[in-house]
Amino acid sequence: MKRKIQTVTLVLTAVLGIWSCSKNDGADPDNGNGGIGDLPGKLIYTFTGDVYQLDLHTNQQSTYFTFNTYGFNSWDMGRDGQFRLTSEREAGVFDAAKITLIRNSDGTIVDEFDYVSPKGTDTDVRSLLSPDNKKVLYSPTLDNGIVITDLDGNVLTHLEAVNTEAGPVSLGINDEVLWLPGNRIIFTLDGRYIFRSDPPYTNLTLVKDMPYTQWGNLRVNKQGTQLALMVSNHIYVMGLDGSDLRQVTESSGGEIHADFSPDGKHLLVAKKIGPTFFYWNLAIIPNDGQMYNMDNDEEVIVIQPEGEEILPAVDGPTFWVE
Repeated sequence: MKRKIQTVTLVLTAVLGIWSCSKNDGADPDNGNGGIGDLPGKLIYTFTGDVYQLDLHTNQQSTYFTFNTYGFNSWDMGRDGQFRLTSEREAGVFDAAKITLIRNSDGTIVDEFDYVSPKGTDTDVRSLLSPDNKKVLYSPTLDNGIVITDLDGNVLTHLEAVNTEAGPVSLGINDEVLWLPGNRIIFTLDGRYIFRSDPPYTNLTLVKDMPYTQWGNLRVNKQGTQLALMVSNHIYVMGLDGSDLRQVTESSGGEIHADFSPDGKHLLVAKKIGPTFFYWNLAIIPNDGQMYNMDNDEEVIVIQPEGEEILPAVDGPTFWVE
């Protein structure tokens, strides 16, 4: 296993199952093959140790891959769909997480290394593959802020805190981070701010001050121009510069997050099941700036694969790929 570590630490200064609705039942009656209208690509979604693929052209579900839930942290899909990245806790290892890069076309392991965090002994880490498939981004943990490594596990960047007018604010376990095109990053801070940063990550730009009690679960479109996020249990979208924040879903329950279609024209919405956010169903709405009622609007396409009697339950990563 590769375990060479080189750390560059920076403190940055801020520049300021069961969802019964939809008239279409997941299929277009005018489409003879049972597909979902003319929607492009495939949906990838996770439940326990199974990851499924739904071909939107045929509305057929198949198993994409499976994993052993014991010790498994997370998985991520590369932006171009060529690779996936997994993070696992190895039995008997208490100071590192195993990171594995896998080629999607044949399931072969392309690279594998032990990630040792700059501080502490983090083993439960979420890892994200960079747009160029050459770097790994780690979500903040209890002891570390944002970390970026190469595919040998060498720490290239360590962002620990942001200097504000009130003093340094540390990145913590409740903060989020995502890749943007060009290996830029966007992240949340202290339940209040969204920032973005370009390589080499020595400067920040404030995207949005978020004066809301409940918000998060950021997703970015493939073009890097728009964000989707949850605010007060419903989905909002806005420009990457923080402009034009608008609500696009409403319901009697709540929505958790939304992934963009490859062309950015639709949103794959995670709708919670029951009173908790442990499981959710999926539905598609247009991304046209309008607000859709997830309970009864005709434009809402509920995902139900051909031949399945119940709606897929989801509890992990979801993606919409070409």
